[in-house]
Amino acid sequence: MKPHDTALTKALKADTLKLARRRKELLRDMGFTEDITSTELAEKLHMATKTIDGLHRLINKQEQAVNLLSDRIAQKDKYIADLEAKITSFEAKRWSKPAKTSANSSIPPSRNPIGVPRTQSLRKKSDKPSGGQKGHAGTTRKQEAVESDNTEVWFPPETCPVCGQPIDRADARIGEMRQVIDIPFPIMYMATNHVSMHVKCSCGHCSKGLFPENVNAPVLFGPNIKAFVTYLSTYQNVPFKRITHVLYSLFGLKMSEGSISNILNDMRKCSKQPYEMIRRRIADSPVAGADETGINVNGKNNWMWTFQNRVATFLTIDKSKGHQVITKTFPDGGLNNKVLVTDRLPAYFMEDVGIADHQICLAHLLRNLAYTAQVFEDDPWSLDMMDLLRGSIHKRHEGMPNPDTKDEILKRFDELLERPPVYKTDNGKPTELDKLKGGIKKHRDYIFTFLSRPDVPPTNNDSEKAVRPAKTKLKVSGCFRSKEGADNYATIGSVIQTAIKNGQDPFEVLRVVATVAAK
Repeated sequence: MKPHDTALTKALKADTLKLARRRKELLRDMGFTEDITSTELAEKLHMATKTIDGLHRLINKQEQAVNLLSDRIAQKDKYIADLEAKITSFEAKRWSKPAKTSANSSIPPSRNPIGVPRTQSLRKKSDKPSGGQKGHAGTTRKQEAVESDNTEVWFPPETCPVCGQPIDRADARIGEMRQVIDIPFPIMYMATNHVSMHVKCSCGHCSKGLFPENVNAPVLFGPNIKAFVTYLSTYQNVPFKRITHVLYSLFGLKMSEGSISNILNDMRKCSKQPYEMIRRRIADSPVAGADETGINVNGKNNWMWTFQNRVATFLTIDKSKGHQVITKTFPDGGLNNKVLVTDRLPAYFMEDVGIADHQICLAHLLRNLAYTAQVFEDDPWSLDMMDLLRGSIHKRHEGMPNPDTKDEILKRFDELLERPPVYKTDNGKPTELDKLKGGIKKHRDYIFTFLSRPDVPPTNNDSEKAVRPAKTKLKVSGCFRSKEGADNYATIGSVIQTAIKNGQDPFEVLRVVATVAAK
């Protein structure tokens, strides 16, 4: 054997040993015995490969299942997020304050949001149908019992429509009569000429006939025209320009807007005495109502105050809404020993006003409670208080309640005032319901005065009615152009509303005022 063959053989043996040892290590690591044959190893490796492929497929399926599950979880999360967003939106909408309207606050119906009826009664709806009630007799307009030279007589035909025989009209008698009422036109104004005669004496002095004291200008308007213009402007709320059109269209009388203003100024001066009598009538009455409303005077806000009772209404204009207006209108304790029916404006409760007792307007409270019932739906306090106030008014309408009934109402009232609130704010500030409850508790002694005195009404509706025509006047004309014009309206309006309360014709009353002043 050659030397290099021996070295090669040794190297091969060494590599074979290394391979054998490596094979044993690999077999041992894979969990096989050393005596396993190559065929058996190949079979086992083939089986293992299949197993591994199966595991890969299983893992792939599991990964697909996991991905599908992840997608479903993501969809669920999105669904839950959408639900949470809807709940948040619902809660926000639920807790958002509803719009204030004339039915749940003191704002006028003209400021109601779109879609809200302008008139909403606080009374519960009756089950009776609208219109005429079954069993009630209807009424038909009766003919006027007036003498008239304009009479038309209608005879039957000359022959009988049945037999054809001639009819003797001399035997005719009155059968049925019908009446047509109309206004004659044209209606022309009447002018009275006053002429002053001049006589010249032999001494040269010229003597002149004296005009009546009230005929002091070349052209004047009589008391009827003054009363009519005042009636249209103050009571019917007709603007100046339209009054000029009415006078010309109906009577052929041309009049300027300045003349209308002068007439109203004169009528205010003529009405000073009845205006003062109305104020004294209010001051001497044991019960009165009061209210105030904003008035636009030449672009600036003023206040129209009203003080009224069952037979008189007094209106006054002032720049202030403070209690000094009351003391200025009724000096020297003009409202002492009086029950004043008002809302909860602090000016009415000042000590220097000197009111003996008060009655808080329950209509105002019912509107406030209607609003809190909408805002705080889960707190039944507002509804319970509304039922109590309405029930007390109903009992008063049935007759003056006895002391036991009043004590029962007061007991229930105190229980409601002491009931703990359902809603609490996070920042510790009181809710609107808490504020309303606190305001009612503050005036606790003035809520049910009407249950003890039959002459005290439970609401201040009559005072609101007294100031409402002024708001209509402003909506038609926009504003009063001057303080003088506003005073004209307040003075003459007081006379007109007082006349209506006493069953008098306002136009006739204005005629009397103008006629007396003309004498």
